[in-house]
Amino acid sequence: MKKIAFLCVLVMIFASCGSNHSNIALIWTNQPEFALYAEQFNKNQSKYKVVVEYRENPAVDLINTKQPPDIVIGPWLKGERARAKLVPVNYLFDEYKINSRLFYGRLLDLGNIRGKQYLLPVSFNLPAIIFSPEQAQLIPNDFALSLEEIKNISGEFNIERQGVYTRMGFSPRWDSEFLYLTAQLMNAGFEEASPLFTWNKTALAETISMLRDWTKTVNTSVQAEDDFQFKYLYDPPYKLITGGRNLFSYMSSNDLFILPQEKLDAIDFRWITEKNQTPITDDIINIGICRKAQHSDAAESFLIWFFNEKTQKELLDRSRELGAADESFGISGGFSALKSVNEKYFPLSYPVLLGHLPPEETLVTPKILPNSWEELKNEIVIPYLKDAVSASDGDVDAVIPLEMRISAWLKTH
Repeated sequence: MKKIAFLCVLVMIFASCGSNHSNIALIWTNQPEFALYAEQFNKNQSKYKVVVEYRENPAVDLINTKQPPDIVIGPWLKGERARAKLVPVNYLFDEYKINSRLFYGRLLDLGNIRGKQYLLPVSFNLPAIIFSPEQAQLIPNDFALSLEEIKNISGEFNIERQGVYTRMGFSPRWDSEFLYLTAQLMNAGFEEASPLFTWNKTALAETISMLRDWTKTVNTSVQAEDDFQFKYLYDPPYKLITGGRNLFSYMSSNDLFILPQEKLDAIDFRWITEKNQTPITDDIINIGICRKAQHSDAAESFLIWFFNEKTQKELLDRSRELGAADESFGISGGFSALKSVNEKYFPLSYPVLLGHLPPEETLVTPKILPNSWEELKNEIVIPYLKDAVSASDGDVDAVIPLEMRISAWLKTH
């Protein structure tokens, strides 16, 4: 449905651009929201135009093309090969065309390599744990929950009769993204490196040990968790917790805040933290101007327009008017990279966020990841985590290590 809407708006954008192609900048992105943003930009002024072309993975396409667009927008652009196709945009700060102080500092720093600002952050998301308001008395913190708190509270919620669980608070094994999030929370530190990526081996081993202990001490066994999941956990996360069988479910902010209001009213949430730090999810959306851009003036004009507080308020309002907010959270599917936009305008669009916006100093960014990280994570990292955490004591040594999985992946790609 999103792609259909994207293409419909794209047709309108092309139709409105006329024949003066010298002032038309081409955008490659996998973010459907930018079709709407481009339309708004084209309406707001007449000097420049932008057109949007959908690309499943803009970073990979940018690496492989000899005819780049003017602007590229998407995740995974921070990798070395994609970054080499971009021009630094520090001059936009130096000339006071974009105010660098509007951004979350750590997000901005992630696109800065040796003093050169190759990327500007657009949006980001945060991990949340959701629960029924009926269980709010079990939750000690009004703002966040740590892994240890989730573990302990889950255990207190459990009900077991004759070796069979009729209630089970939570298992990290029920959600592969939560397994990965736990590794990141415990400083596994996945990062781009030859041949694919590197990681903190000690921290990852500690993560697996902690997760295995969680299963044994809180939920008895892998089998008990699997049996409970098979018997009861077949509904969407928000519905599971209102059914009373389990206490917690994991959701990312981009999935949580597009729920219909009546469903949001039926749940509560906390940000997931470790040592008072909340990790920003890996898929941060960034924007950059390509090194061989043919229409750099139009590209610069679009960036200057977009990174403006008033513009982003208008985009939030326009998304609500068109019903796009029902399918996409906030700015380009996440929180805005501009602090003031989140603080001033997000609570107006999403009242549930009032008093729940995380302070800037608590946010932690991931390391620079490969341009194909989504694929690598799903085909190498998560299968390893699932195998390692679920293995019986006698089979732990038989789990294929990450190094061997990387080698096998490289042979087939």
